[in-house]
Amino acid sequence: MNTSKKSERPKLILTALCFLAVYFIWGSTYLGISISIKTAPIFVASGVRFLCAGALLMVCALLTGVSPPTRPNISVAVKSGLLAFFVSYGLISWAEKILPSSTTALLVSLEPAMLVAFDWLFFNGPKPGRRIVSYQLLGVVGVAVLIVGERTSPANGVRLTEYALALAAVIFSGFSWIYGALLASKSGDSHSNTAMASGLQMFCGGIFFAVAAVFTGGFGHMGEISRESWLAILYLITFGSIIAYSSYMLLLRTQPASKVSTHAFVNPIVAVALGWAIADETVTVFTAVSTALIVLSTAGIIRERGA
Repeated sequence: MNTSKKSERPKLILTALCFLAVYFIWGSTYLGISISIKTAPIFVASGVRFLCAGALLMVCALLTGVSPPTRPNISVAVKSGLLAFFVSYGLISWAEKILPSSTTALLVSLEPAMLVAFDWLFFNGPKPGRRIVSYQLLGVVGVAVLIVGERTSPANGVRLTEYALALAAVIFSGFSWIYGALLASKSGDSHSNTAMASGLQMFCGGIFFAVAAVFTGGFGHMGEISRESWLAILYLITFGSIIAYSSYMLLLRTQPASKVSTHAFVNPIVAVALGWAIADETVTVFTAVSTALIVLSTAGIIRERGA
């Protein structure tokens, strides 16, 4: 009995660390993206980020004796890299030219419902029970309160049509992200090693960004990128991609989708807190109410072990 508990302890610690990384590091990446694209072209910033992070993960995996990717592994990585990185992050980066980073993170909180539904409908995941759906809806209500609060103070005189397009882009990026991530984690053709699978997926996504940067002339503006933007890109490579995304992929392989999806409820709280501390964004009564709803939603989903 004691031996069994001791053998389970490292797994529990690793799972807890992965959840912490996905909850708090990812919450900071929206501000990181916003800073990175202040002076760096979107395709260049994302291309450098994902090519570097993907290459580092694959090299580390190979050095530890992991087998090289096969043709089926690469095929899955290309598809998931296109959806989860090029399409999803491309849309988010474009939207953050218009929306505050905190607002973007709030919209991403709609992803948990997408994740649970997609896992059930397309990847033979468990059907969400009534309690899970209720807690998900509670989280969505919390996000709605935050969005209403944001919209009462229009962002820098942005036109309503531009604002609406940016909102739609972030929501659509969620569909693309969820399907791509589940494809990579659930497909039998994905590499069995999490680091290699994550690295290969990011590297493929980075190639799409690099090609887009070539066609749009983005690399011709490399000299205009500020030190602040380079530091943000370095942070996104190390923490946002290598640590947080690898943790996310590991959790998708070992934990119910409904639990993993709770990161999208916590990330906005982190984003709003950072926006207040770093970007001087105001914390309103909307923020307080929505935070309470989001925390209740997250706690409820985690408690439902049978989801």
